[in-house]
Amino acid sequence: MCPVEPIASEDLLHRLRQQLQRAVELEFSTLPPYLTALYSIKEGSNQYATSVIRSIAIEEMFHMTNAANVLIAIGGKPSTTHKGFVPRYPVNLPDGEVWFKAELRPFSRSALEVFREIEMPAELVPEKGDITIGDFYGQIENTINSLVELMGDDLFQIGDPEHQVDSKYFYGAEGVVEKVRDKDSAMFALNSIIAQGEGAPNSAWNPSIHFPDNEATGIESGDAQLFQQAEELAHYYRFDELYRGRHYQHGDTPQSGPTGPSIDVDYHNVYPIIVNPCPKQYPKATPLYGFDHDFNVIFSQLLDTLQLAFNGEPQRLVTAVDTMFSLKYKAQQMMRIAIPNDSQGRHAAPTWQYLKPEHR
Repeated sequence: MCPVEPIASEDLLHRLRQQLQRAVELEFSTLPPYLTALYSIKEGSNQYATSVIRSIAIEEMFHMTNAANVLIAIGGKPSTTHKGFVPRYPVNLPDGEVWFKAELRPFSRSALEVFREIEMPAELVPEKGDITIGDFYGQIENTINSLVELMGDDLFQIGDPEHQVDSKYFYGAEGVVEKVRDKDSAMFALNSIIAQGEGAPNSAWNPSIHFPDNEATGIESGDAQLFQQAEELAHYYRFDELYRGRHYQHGDTPQSGPTGPSIDVDYHNVYPIIVNPCPKQYPKATPLYGFDHDFNVIFSQLLDTLQLAFNGEPQRLVTAVDTMFSLKYKAQQMMRIAIPNDSQGRHAAPTWQYLKPEHR
């Protein structure tokens, strides 16, 4: 353990730990909206959209792990089970974005509109000065720079490196999870989050890498594998492709939008689930209450696993990724059920609640 130096560094270190805990919360807070939309897609339909949203959800876990590793390196203890970690939707994201609210919606244009807002680059936001995720991580990097001036790379030796997650415990996402040991590795971890979320297509982008060999795109690309190449589009642009129903291609810009081949998006093959469900909509002693409870038990176990993974048992992250997608079957079981006596014909959807062990 390296002693914290002057009182000024103690204040900055406290601020940085708070910022990185918010980063962990931010990355996780995108998962219920993304996964709700994903689970609402009926089996066998919208295969391209399904692969995009699933891939992005895994990458959000990658982002959360990177933020957690930086926090662990500076002696922080990531928390995923405290009150308020899971937000009540609709909600403003924890990074300070107040110009939109994240929501739980079925797969639809309105859901994709929110997803674009979540991942939107600064140059595309509606009003100058509106904060973005990239801006938020820029603030974290500024705090790191200030602390490194006071402490050097000793800043990243405060925590136990064995508590960090590395690549052998995390797989399935574009990018490699590495342990944070100095300023360079911390900045690499944070910049990978920014680039993967809102990084813009540019003249060097190669669409033959982006497109897979399948009928959905109409583009042949040899043996390139979707979402397994270093030059894939960032999250904002992949959501924008679905929203506009068209692929980005070489020469496109954020201003031009996508001008490539069309994408088959079917909003009819989607369960018409209730927007932003809450527990009071499912009275106790009803089947829907039971379905929601069962889902939330598994969801709570996921959060418990993450708590352990980020606090000394990193090997547990292997099962956390699998658990995240095992939620799909419980969710879709619930989404097939129409809400009794609902005038709009809506279906049920899980509420994403963390349950304390005594309530499971």
